[in-house]
Amino acid sequence: MTQSNVSKNYEIFQAALEKDSDFLKELLKVTVQEILEDERNAQIGVGDHVRDDTKRQGNRNGYKPRRLKTRVGELELLKPQIREFPFRTALFGNYQRSEKALLACIQQMVIDGVSTNKVKNILRKLSPELSCSKSNVSRIVGELDPMIEKWRNEKLSEHYSYMILDATYLYVRNEGAVVSMPLFVSVGVTKEGKRKILGLDLYERETEATWKEHINQLKSRGLDSVDLTISDGQKGLIKVLNEEFSNTPHQRCIVHFERNLLDKLPYKERKRAANYIKYIYSSPTKELALKIVSILYDEYINKYPEFATLLDEHIEETLTYYNYPQKHWKKIRTTNLLEGVVNTAIKRRLKVAKIFPNKASCIRYAACVLMELDEDWQTGRNYMKPEGKNEEKCKDAIFEKMEMLRNEV
Repeated sequence: MTQSNVSKNYEIFQAALEKDSDFLKELLKVTVQEILEDERNAQIGVGDHVRDDTKRQGNRNGYKPRRLKTRVGELELLKPQIREFPFRTALFGNYQRSEKALLACIQQMVIDGVSTNKVKNILRKLSPELSCSKSNVSRIVGELDPMIEKWRNEKLSEHYSYMILDATYLYVRNEGAVVSMPLFVSVGVTKEGKRKILGLDLYERETEATWKEHINQLKSRGLDSVDLTISDGQKGLIKVLNEEFSNTPHQRCIVHFERNLLDKLPYKERKRAANYIKYIYSSPTKELALKIVSILYDEYINKYPEFATLLDEHIEETLTYYNYPQKHWKKIRTTNLLEGVVNTAIKRRLKVAKIFPNKASCIRYAACVLMELDEDWQTGRNYMKPEGKNEEKCKDAIFEKMEMLRNEV
């Protein structure tokens, strides 16, 4: 920045201090305005008060007032104009994609005739000056949709070490009624330990056919094989996984299975049983885990046969993770990556707008959130330790807990 600009900023700084106002806001306003002027100079080809027709691409044409919301407050700016062509700047379009999607969704609710006082309050919370014109909606959607489609159809790697699948339910207005629709999300983990959003699809129902369509779309984009699939106990999904990835082991989420088990018990017995179940999954070996299962089966078969039968018949489905590196156990025996990270990222922004006006707006919003999350994953640290490193040794204290459990039972 030139000496004159530094002096100007210093004068603004001093004046703001004397007025006891927000001098950071004033300083930012001057800085941003200078950036806009520099951008116009670059697009025109010459600086202010410079006569050089060989380099000039256009002529200055005054200003238009423009507001820009920032973390230090709203800035009243003057947007430069160019006579021969539109002035372009990244400052006013540099919003998060997911926030654009949410804005487009709420605006579309108003335009589609589902406006209520509640929606107006939502708009007021987002921005007192929020415009709901059709042109704004078309512009925002037009920017997002091609980008989303490109991302949803990008080429996938042929192989992933782990693939986790789950559905989260969102409220969508469909054919005049508000219904709960499943959003299918699949995540892959590479052998280097990096996470990757593989795909997302919105369906009216969660069935074997819809899961098959979702997985076939992943395969059509290049996915060929995985070492382990992970999901809850949804029968249609498990059947499709066994068909599409034959000879690939499947891990049933231990959290979902524990809930299924405890539902078979009266409330007063659940806490005690939950403590015993923890010892199953904290066992250092599969053999020891199965021994504890046998003890629990004998304990509960007479008093609570439904609990004992479910435990005996399906526990093996939740112990597949023992065949994989121990350093990965905690992360591959549940669907927490989806439940606790992906689904939370989607739903935490829906406290303002809980109902999507249509399927397209729902997919648009979810895709934008997941695109941001996927970018963070690709540039951030590994989710898992890469394969091939030395395994940690089990602690003897775990064996002591197992012995205490036997004595207690």
